[in-house]
Amino acid sequence: MGKNSAEVVSIGNELLIGHTLDTNSFWIGKKLTQLGWKLERVTQVRDSLEAIKDCVNEALRRGPTMLFTVGGLGPTHDDMTLRGLSLALKRPLDLNAEALHLIREKYALLDRAPSLNRFRRKMAKLPRGSIPLPNLVGTAPGVLTKIGRTTMISLPGVPSEMKSIFTRSVAPVLRQAGAKRPEESRVRIVGVFESTLAPVLARARRKFPMLYFKSHPKGRETGVRSLIELHVYSTGEGTSKTIKDALSYVLRELRRTARTPRPRGW
Repeated sequence: MGKNSAEVVSIGNELLIGHTLDTNSFWIGKKLTQLGWKLERVTQVRDSLEAIKDCVNEALRRGPTMLFTVGGLGPTHDDMTLRGLSLALKRPLDLNAEALHLIREKYALLDRAPSLNRFRRKMAKLPRGSIPLPNLVGTAPGVLTKIGRTTMISLPGVPSEMKSIFTRSVAPVLRQAGAKRPEESRVRIVGVFESTLAPVLARARRKFPMLYFKSHPKGRETGVRSLIELHVYSTGEGTSKTIKDALSYVLRELRRTARTPRPRGW
């Protein structure tokens, strides 16, 4: 994979049985794009040591710059992400002193007489060489692990906790890469079928190869006219002027197409 590439592995049975919508991957993808990174793939797996191990190893073979795992860091029996990572990386789980300190401090705020039983201590057992990331919202710390050229970030599945750790500890690292945030623009096109827009976009892609064009059908406006949202953004070399020129080209071509007489029999 290229520079500033990322993958997400979302872990949890609840994602696969239709109980919980994976809004975490959606949010991470949006933030990565805003920071100039490219999310290449999102994978969902069950709470299974074998599934987690295999999925992580497959992702590492593809070599993303950043690999995120989301979910499975808590104290219960089905929170097994770190054990799965331990198997994938062939690194033992060590009781991390810094992680234990973070957990002890958090429970001291939540419980007048906190005891770090084995379930709470479980959240401090990290793959050897990993670094804990403070969780200001919940109890389980995030985890940063370096594997060759890939940095793996393990985040809790609770959205508020995931967002807090990402914003505080992960986003600054992503910004250091100096990736350029893509320029983008959206327009709404009324009264044009997507099948009519398709050949125009094909020509636009050839004329502006540095841009990404995506049409989003939105049904019919007022139940009569078709409504399409066209999203255009740069993939590295594009500028706001290039996007403006591309949109002007698309709209001009659509107007020209509308004026072209249709062959008899259409």
